[in-house]
Amino acid sequence: MKFIKLIVMFAVIILLLIFVVQNVGQQVTLKFFAAANTFTTEMIMVVLIAGVIGFLIGLLMAGLEIFSAKNKLRVLAAEYKKLRDELDQLRNQNIQDTLDTES
Repeated sequence: MKFIKLIVMFAVIILLLIFVVQNVGQQVTLKFFAAANTFTTEMIMVVLIAGVIGFLIGLLMAGLEIFSAKNKLRVLAAEYKKLRDELDQLRNQNIQDTLDTES
């Protein structure tokens, strides 16, 4: 699975590089909320900024997922310890009851 993921990431990077090389020097006009807030920049800057923002959003989403999984693991570990202690207590209780009845 890691190999397939690596191939897909490599293909996306190659396609992005081809896109950037073919559009070098291409000027793009960006507008923010109104026609008064416009500026012109190169397309590579727009692609780079969009890529960084996408990467950060993906990193944030993955971080939240990891945090959630660790929290769930912590809860399950505490529940497992509680159940293990209860089982050990029940096992010891049965042994003592058996010894008392034999005497």
